[in-house]
Amino acid sequence: MISAGHSEQPDEILRAVWVVIAERGMDQVSMRTVAATAGVSVGRIQYRFRSKAELLHASLKAMLRAAVDEHIVATAQAGSFETLWHLLAQPIPRGETARLGVSIVYQYAAAGITQPELAQLLTETRRSAEDAATHEVRVLAPQLRDPRSVARSLIATADGLSLRVLLGGLSANAAEEALRGALDRAVG
Repeated sequence: MISAGHSEQPDEILRAVWVVIAERGMDQVSMRTVAATAGVSVGRIQYRFRSKAELLHASLKAMLRAAVDEHIVATAQAGSFETLWHLLAQPIPRGETARLGVSIVYQYAAAGITQPELAQLLTETRRSAEDAATHEVRVLAPQLRDPRSVARSLIATADGLSLRVLLGGLSANAAEEALRGALDRAVG
């Protein structure tokens, strides 16, 4: 996850990256600010990460892995509808902790515009989510001719609603209600 021989769990350095992004913005991430936030030396960070780009990549990868793990645990005993619902609704921020997490992911997405490594990681993750959603749509509505387009549309709807909640233009409840309506119309 981070690099060969290191733990799969986010550690104080990766969490510090998230704190810096949440409190100061992506442009303030540096070896020095992360070290100060984590309470470690700059040398310790440089030993593990050769560059800021590598540090950002590892921290994004850890965040995405945590979201996937949370989805797996939350849907272990769920049916197709519940699994699809969780996949779609997971990014809608409910509460301050979720709001911070979603805002950090959006900052990584914005950085991905100019940092191809971040864009690639986000693209791969979204492709996996689309594959999983397509599978569940296919199970729920086998009559659909193009379940991938339906899954893609539902994910795009969820993304747009999540952004509106994050920006304060919509409540999480209203976003979930709109998303539930779109899901019901799509798979009946």
